[in-house]
Amino acid sequence: MSVDIYQKQIEGVLEYIELHMDSDLSLEALSNIAGFSPYHFHRIFHSITGKNLHRYVLERKLNNCALKLLYEDCDITKIAMDYGFSSPSAFARSFKKHFGCTPTRYKRTKDRKHPVPFADVSFKRISYDPEMEKRFSENTLPDLKTVCIGVTGLSEAWENPEINKAFGRIFAWLKESKRYTPDTKICGITVDSPEVQEFSSCRYYACATVESPVNDEHLAYRVFQTAGKYICCKMNRNQKDFAQCFFEHMDYLYGFYMVRQKLSPDNRPFVEFYERMPNGDIYIRFCVPVKK
Repeated sequence: MSVDIYQKQIEGVLEYIELHMDSDLSLEALSNIAGFSPYHFHRIFHSITGKNLHRYVLERKLNNCALKLLYEDCDITKIAMDYGFSSPSAFARSFKKHFGCTPTRYKRTKDRKHPVPFADVSFKRISYDPEMEKRFSENTLPDLKTVCIGVTGLSEAWENPEINKAFGRIFAWLKESKRYTPDTKICGITVDSPEVQEFSSCRYYACATVESPVNDEHLAYRVFQTAGKYICCKMNRNQKDFAQCFFEHMDYLYGFYMVRQKLSPDNRPFVEFYERMPNGDIYIRFCVPVKK
C-alpha cells in the first residue's frame, strides 16, 4: 500500500475518534475499523500521527475537556464521565500531568480570549468600534462533506508551506477528476484550539466540499461536524500586515462582539472559506463557532 492509502485509512480512524469519545477506542476496536491487524495498525498509526494510540486518544479527550473548562461553567465530575474517564480522580491526575495544573485551577486561572464570570483572570479592555462591527455577520453552516488533506502545525505568521502544498494537491484533484462545480467551496478547517494547545500542534485540513462520498486512493473523504451558528468576517489575504489584522479582528470578536451579542465560543471546528477574485486577490471568510 502507498503512504497516501495508509493516511486515508488513518484519517477515517481519527474521524471516528472525534465522534465517539465515550465509546470503545481500544487498539482492537480501532484497528478493526482501519482494516489492519492490531500489530500493523499500531505501527502505521504511530508513523502517521507521531503518537501511539493511547497517548493520542488521551490527549484528544483532555484537550476537549480543557476547551469546555474555558468557556462552560460545567461540573468537572460530569466532564470526566462524559469523556469516559474511570473516575473524577483519574481524570484529575491525567489532566494535571498533561496541563501542569488541576482541572479546577485551569478553569479559574487559564488565560482565554472571551471573558467568563467564573474565571479569576483579567481581560483586555476593548471598546466599541463601529467600523469593526460592520465586518461581522451571523451565519449557519451545515456539516461539511469534504475531500481533505490533514496538516499538523499552524503559524501565527500565516506561513506554512505544507498547507500550501496540500491545497495544491486538492486543486490538482479537482481538475483531474472534473469534480469542481459552481457549488464547490475551497476551505480550511482547524479542529484544534490554539487556546488549549500550541500552534505547532494544531491540526488543519485543506478541503474542497463535495456533494457525495468520494473513493480516491490519495485523498480522504471526511464529514466535519460544523452544523450550527458561526460569526463570520471576510478579509483580503493580500492586504498589508494580514496576520496582525487577523488577530485584531479575533480579539474584537471574542472580547467585545460576542459579549455584546450574548454569545460564547463553541467546541466545533474553526472554518475558513477561500475565494479568488478576478484581480488575483484572495478573500478569506473566517467562521468562528458560537452558541448562546
